[in-house]
Amino acid sequence: MRKNKRRKKSEFVRFLSYIKPYWFMIAIAAFGGIIKFTMPMVFPKVMQYFIDDVLSSESTMSYTEKLHELTFWSLLVIGLYLFIWVPGVYVRHYYAGKVGHKVIFDLRYDLYLHIQRMSSSFFKENQSGSIVSRLMNDINLAQNMVGNALTNIWMDGAVIFVLLFVMLKIDPLLTLVSISIFPVYIIASKKLGRLVKKNSRQVQDEIAEMTGELQEKISGYAVVKSFARERYEKLRFFKEARKLLDYSIQSTKLNSINMFVVGFLTAFAPIIVIWFSGYLIINNRLTVGEMVVFYSYLGQFYFPINRFSELNIVFSTSMAAIERVFEVFDREPDVKEKEDAIECSADLKGEVEFKNVSFGYDNDSLILKNVNFKVKPGMKVAFVGPSGSGKSTLVSLLPRFYDPVEGTISIDGVDIRDYKLASLRKNIGMVLQDNILFSGTLEENIKYGNPRASKAEIIEAAKAANAYDFIIQSPYKFDTEVGESGMKLSGGQKQRIAIARVFVKNPKILILDEATSALDSESENQIQEALDRLMKGRTTFVIAHRLSTIINSDIIMVVDDGEIKEMGTHEELLKKGGLYEYLFNQQFGEVKKLMA
Repeated sequence: MRKNKRRKKSEFVRFLSYIKPYWFMIAIAAFGGIIKFTMPMVFPKVMQYFIDDVLSSESTMSYTEKLHELTFWSLLVIGLYLFIWVPGVYVRHYYAGKVGHKVIFDLRYDLYLHIQRMSSSFFKENQSGSIVSRLMNDINLAQNMVGNALTNIWMDGAVIFVLLFVMLKIDPLLTLVSISIFPVYIIASKKLGRLVKKNSRQVQDEIAEMTGELQEKISGYAVVKSFARERYEKLRFFKEARKLLDYSIQSTKLNSINMFVVGFLTAFAPIIVIWFSGYLIINNRLTVGEMVVFYSYLGQFYFPINRFSELNIVFSTSMAAIERVFEVFDREPDVKEKEDAIECSADLKGEVEFKNVSFGYDNDSLILKNVNFKVKPGMKVAFVGPSGSGKSTLVSLLPRFYDPVEGTISIDGVDIRDYKLASLRKNIGMVLQDNILFSGTLEENIKYGNPRASKAEIIEAAKAANAYDFIIQSPYKFDTEVGESGMKLSGGQKQRIAIARVFVKNPKILILDEATSALDSESENQIQEALDRLMKGRTTFVIAHRLSTIINSDIIMVVDDGEIKEMGTHEELLKKGGLYEYLFNQQFGEVKKLMA
């Protein structure tokens, strides 16, 4: 799997491209936030007016005038809060939340589509749980960037600007004293931000690793129990969970240090302001009302400062998650579709040719070497050979799960790299040794092969696959739930549903990879009968350990060490006296011994 070398933009700038379509919502949220935090500035000014002009012993107002002023300004402030502040709060929180959810939906959907485009090597290199962790946990953390950081930064910036202007109007020198903590605050925030980002990345990496491990062990619970490995898995999980705990405690420690530093600075500064404002009052350079209003504004001024500190933590944590998300975006699939790729013809015949095909997961070690053969439409071709000889790898090249390092593979004379991927794979059906069924009903799993299949076609496919009888005997017939990975079904039943799924797909080319292995005799007979129906009229490639199932193949190819060593019919290969005869005698010699 290659990494994208065209990364020119930072992850943050790339993330902003997802926010750009919703800038107006962020603007509305920020505007609502400005109302939310600037509206309370009116009340300190009213308080100053009450203290210095209305309630002061030096006031020249009559009792009636004082009562009128108190009532008027109080009602005005209540009205402002009710008709402006309350709607502003609603607008701020609603639109901030809405844009956050929309951006994360777009990001998660694009990431899922990108993961679907990945080649098989990507899924071999990464645990499924780790991939799911990127889709869910990391993107959830990224949502904080939108819901908090990107809306609050404009809102808090505007509030600080307005408050600075008002405070400077009251007393410039006192304002300079109150912001004297800024240099220390900026240095501390910058250093802590780097540490938080690094630690958050460690936490997310550990969560992804644990998620992958847990998914594997829970899905493989039967293996754990059968080997009595519960104690081992308990200790292993304890170590992983403890590592995550240590990282999480470190994260809590950094957050606490951040709150301590900012809290100390924003608590220490007002003490100096009170002392200095008292000094100014003693020297008749400031009134008591001005001191009260300035101190009120100072509290409102430090509130967004504290929030900036929290946003620094949110930003650092979110960026660690965003980097992990874009790491997946930066992985390019090995198998790519050409821009001018064509659709497979509706009347595809199914002629397949391998020309000088070599393949390896890395170029230094080839698994397949110079493979050549041509198969006519409708032929049944079998691949046999020792375990690890490259049989399954060979057939996985046909639907382009991987691309060959050298040579070409063609269908009906067209290089398969010239076909659109979806079009190519729609014409290839696969029945494997361990087929995957998805949570849902029997009907949904059969219909997965062709979403447009009618009920009649589904029933017909079930009958052809010898699955109909056990389906109608199930509690809810076709609506019976199969459970995760089809765990409620026996191995033979799962295999027959997988065959029915291919029947409704109706492909031109069929791949059977150990499709009858590990089954009891009765199930194997039913499945072999269903497979014989499925193979009719289709170009079929069969990988089989049991040679008895492929004796009647049109061509048998013996694969060893990544090369086709022998090719011919069953009788022809036996006459050659090579590897095929050896494998045949090994299997049937054991049978003869048992019968003797």
